[in-house]
Amino acid sequence: MDKTRIWKRTELMIFTTITIISIFPFISTRFFPSMDGASHLYNANIINQLVFHDNTLFDTFFKLNPEPVPNWTGHLLLSLLMTFMPAFLAEKIMIILLLTGIPFAFRRLMITISPRNYLFSYLVFPFTHTMFFFFGFFNFCIAILFCLVALSFWIRSVNRKWNIKRILTLILLVATTYFSHILIFGILMILITLHIFIQTLGTMACRKSTLGEALRYHAKDAGILTLAALVPLSLFVYFFYTRPGTRELNYIAQHDLLEYLRTVRPLISFNPILEGKITTWIYYLILSLFGAGILFYIGNLVKRFFSDGVSDQEHSYRVLPGLNFWWLLLSAGVMLLLYFKLPDAYGTASYTNLRIGLMLFLTTILFISTFRMPQWIGILAAVAALVINYKLLVYYSPILKDLSKLAISFNKAADQVAPNSLVLPVYSMDNWFTGHFVDYLAVDKPVLMVYNYECESGYFPVAWNHATRPNFFVGNPQDTARYLSFEMYNDRKSVPLDYVFIVGHIDSTQGIFFKRLQRIIHHDFIPVYQTNHCTLYRNKKVITRAGTTENLHLSKAGLPAPPPGIKLKPK
Repeated sequence: MDKTRIWKRTELMIFTTITIISIFPFISTRFFPSMDGASHLYNANIINQLVFHDNTLFDTFFKLNPEPVPNWTGHLLLSLLMTFMPAFLAEKIMIILLLTGIPFAFRRLMITISPRNYLFSYLVFPFTHTMFFFFGFFNFCIAILFCLVALSFWIRSVNRKWNIKRILTLILLVATTYFSHILIFGILMILITLHIFIQTLGTMACRKSTLGEALRYHAKDAGILTLAALVPLSLFVYFFYTRPGTRELNYIAQHDLLEYLRTVRPLISFNPILEGKITTWIYYLILSLFGAGILFYIGNLVKRFFSDGVSDQEHSYRVLPGLNFWWLLLSAGVMLLLYFKLPDAYGTASYTNLRIGLMLFLTTILFISTFRMPQWIGILAAVAALVINYKLLVYYSPILKDLSKLAISFNKAADQVAPNSLVLPVYSMDNWFTGHFVDYLAVDKPVLMVYNYECESGYFPVAWNHATRPNFFVGNPQDTARYLSFEMYNDRKSVPLDYVFIVGHIDSTQGIFFKRLQRIIHHDFIPVYQTNHCTLYRNKKVITRAGTTENLHLSKAGLPAPPPGIKLKPK
């Protein structure tokens, strides 16, 4: 018994150590250079300007989204952290939370389901830094974390007496999952519903109850789930009701979806060819473990069938699969069906198939853990998973360092930007991954970027304030050859932009926009910051007032009068 305790404590220390070591490649640079991470940091900064600061300029351009959209959790966490620390530290705390929370939440769920095969929990490590993590889909990753916690809490609570504390905890977990990501919330509801369904069938089989008796026995669980999910489910329905299915639906070909499973495509972030050589081994590892589980199950079945001196009750206990086996098998089947049937993109929402595919792989690993297999299989599986994870981390490390240098160079440009200035970002690099890196300029100070994809989508906490948002322009309104006007509203005046931030190099041969922009920059702007990858230009007419937060636009640029009932607050 003592040896067992020592082994469990030692193994837990090993798991913890590996978790900590796996974090370092992602926090060793100043920024974690994800695809959308800079935009999330910038919009968290906007939330702080709207909530905690009396900033008239930001109030004029932005507002908090009045709809309770399911993308709030990550932004709220970043906003709160950024009230007392710089953006890069806030981001690091979120990264640490995800890279430690997901492995331990998955491990706890596996121990809850199948404590015998806890070593299979090491297979989660490659799934902590998925493509969604590198893409900066932090709300989605947070939703996975809370989904795992909610499932573990539900399974541990379902056979216990429900009380107010447990019900409130479940309500909080379900609501947090919804406000993190709507798809994972939907998957959580499916998984818990299937769990109640399997429990009901199990009651009928084990207790020889009728269907009516089994339904009455589990009616309380169904009622608790309904109560816990009542508000999120209402918001779920409202979300899709207000977004009718008239948008373009994009489907992925069946053969491509099959290939995505073989290469474990949800883990591939940069180069499918190079990364696929590593991630494919995860597929074969999972497939081998599944095959091993089937073989050991058949072997145990044959062995027990011919053994003497074993009661029917003991025989059933040792051989027949438990309820978690059937629950996870059914859950994996449902997700496999959704994976092949749902569209990959619905309007601006995308990667649906790969998101479901990620949850399919996690569910499959949990399902494999329900087989009765010897411990040496678990040790081999853990070692193989760690080797694969190590190879992925080695591949990612130089990429992260190079991208981080780019992010730092953009962030340093903010030193040359006066507070409460308007900046036009122009992205002209041939790199699909770094399109939102321009926002690193505005993550630590009140700088207003006039392009914001989150405000355009309507899926995030910050939206454009269409009631007061002005038009803007660059160049000389008296000279059409060097004038670019960005007009969204016919009845509004335009304000001049203070800075133009160009990432890459503009080419006047690309079209009339770039031709005019190049002419405008030459005549009306001066360069104030330049690296190999970006150049910041300042309007010659801007009066910089370093160290102040005075709103130059409202006092100097002639901002149009707001509609009745809206009062602009002077600094």
